[in-house]
Amino acid sequence: MKQTTKRAVRFFAACLAILLVCTVVIWGLASNWGKVDIKRITITGDNGSTISSLMYVPETATNENPAQVVMIFHGRSNHAHSNDTWSIELARRGYVVFSPDLSGGGQSDVNDRQAQAIALTKYVTTLNYVDCSNMTVVGYSAGCGTTTFVATALPEYVKNVVQVMSPMLIHEINIDTPLNWCIIKGQADQYNYEFVGDLEACRQRVTEYFNLPETVEYGKDYTVDKGTLRYEMATDFALHQTANVSADTLQYLVDYITYINPSNTNTIANDDMVWGWHQVVSAVACVTMMFFLASIINLLMQLDFFAKAANVVTLRTPQRGVKAWVLDVVFTILIPALIFIHVSAYAIKWFGDGTPASKILTSPNLTGIMAWLIVVAVIGVVRMVIRAHKAKASGHPLTLSNYCLGGADEKHIDWSKPAKGLLIGIICATIVFVWLGAMEQMTGINYQVWNLSTYLPLTTDRFFRAIPYVIIIFVVMFIGNMNQRVLPSTGNEQRDLHIAVAVNTVMTAAALAILLIIQYGGNLAIGTGQAVFPQIDVYGTGVNTSVGSLDFAFGYCYMMGGTTGVVTYIYRKYSNIWLGVIPAAIFAGLVTLSGFTLVA
Repeated sequence: MKQTTKRAVRFFAACLAILLVCTVVIWGLASNWGKVDIKRITITGDNGSTISSLMYVPETATNENPAQVVMIFHGRSNHAHSNDTWSIELARRGYVVFSPDLSGGGQSDVNDRQAQAIALTKYVTTLNYVDCSNMTVVGYSAGCGTTTFVATALPEYVKNVVQVMSPMLIHEINIDTPLNWCIIKGQADQYNYEFVGDLEACRQRVTEYFNLPETVEYGKDYTVDKGTLRYEMATDFALHQTANVSADTLQYLVDYITYINPSNTNTIANDDMVWGWHQVVSAVACVTMMFFLASIINLLMQLDFFAKAANVVTLRTPQRGVKAWVLDVVFTILIPALIFIHVSAYAIKWFGDGTPASKILTSPNLTGIMAWLIVVAVIGVVRMVIRAHKAKASGHPLTLSNYCLGGADEKHIDWSKPAKGLLIGIICATIVFVWLGAMEQMTGINYQVWNLSTYLPLTTDRFFRAIPYVIIIFVVMFIGNMNQRVLPSTGNEQRDLHIAVAVNTVMTAAALAILLIIQYGGNLAIGTGQAVFPQIDVYGTGVNTSVGSLDFAFGYCYMMGGTTGVVTYIYRKYSNIWLGVIPAAIFAGLVTLSGFTLVA
């Protein structure tokens, strides 16, 4: 027992040490090793809305030497940290950067998104260490529309507008003051294709809007009635969703802003980037968080109170052969992948896109994914019923141990065990979110890789709105893990554990991973924004592309796969599904909502 406890402590300590090292390195890269102060501010808008924003202030920005300012507005179902890569690179070059949470994203209220952006921009103009005479506003996706609202409301300050991956290519603006425009488009942008058309149609749209004498060329500067224009197209892995991890996009952004609004303290070459390393270290931290969760549960199980919830490890009959693998692939990967597009899209249409009809599932972009998970759970129940019927007909009815719900001799569920699983889940969530809150408060950073994973501190409102998602994810995990088959043993208990964790993690993530690879890999191959598998026409444009839940499903490969690995690990050690599923569902549900806006 003492040896087991020592291993549990070492496991926890190793995870904690890796997270500490990653935190220091992420902070160093993000803050230019202390030369940029990253912190969060909160203001109240004219309509009483609470607006939270990250601010990046270089040490060279002083009252005596004010720095140029860049405002960055995130896209739909994003938050302030979504644009960390851009903020980091601009702040390193001497710009003061503000990246706010808007309407239900991160820590801001659900309110008028555009009014929040205008209120924050007005606040920025009052700061003595900021030079607002040549302000640049940058928008990503839906944030492109926000840039036009701010430029319209504050033309005396806003002189430069950069729109990146705008859903309709360009958000038009009608003001008398000329502006400097930069439009950065993705090669395979399904939103542009949905609303405008292929690459040539997009070029014609820009040409006509700016009244150019010739068809617009990429990378060329034009002087037009509305000011100046530069139109760029990112070609490296440039989907709509990849703006923050596209080297082309980031290079165009830095090149344009330093050209049109140079910082007088910038000594860093435009191609000297650190965001790539920032993402690599963040990826290590994100993966470690899954191990950290498992290590907390494992450490708590060394206490006598929780140890009593463990079952005697039951030797279950392994399922071998091609048939077992085929059934796993069909029910775990093939069927879920085939039904995702239609189930998720119809759910979005049913609940409403934009302002949700549901007061329970308040994030429309998660609604489709949740509907899919519910259907997958129903399929799992059907599979369990068929399995139980066959076992009973053969004269060997299934017991609680076959469903991972109890020991070999238990005939009734001991409800103290799921109760202890719930307590472990609460403890785990508290530790994780206290850690995340303290980390951001002290360093201004979080753990995030693109939109695969995001770990944000929770607000009270966000916590309560997450509860329905936690319940859905719990049900899906619960049923899914009861259906997991027993793999043949290699004769080495430790190796068997590692194989089981790896197989179950991959199987759970595979349905969405394969669909995403086919859909977006094909999207890149076609190169216009067209999708391989047309989705339901959610927006009523008459064009079937992939703009639905699939666009917000990237993180579910990571989140559902990773937490399934945690559940498998805990079950293999303690033969109790409750101890893994309940904490993992709480973790996944709370983290899931933290990365999305409460409403679209």
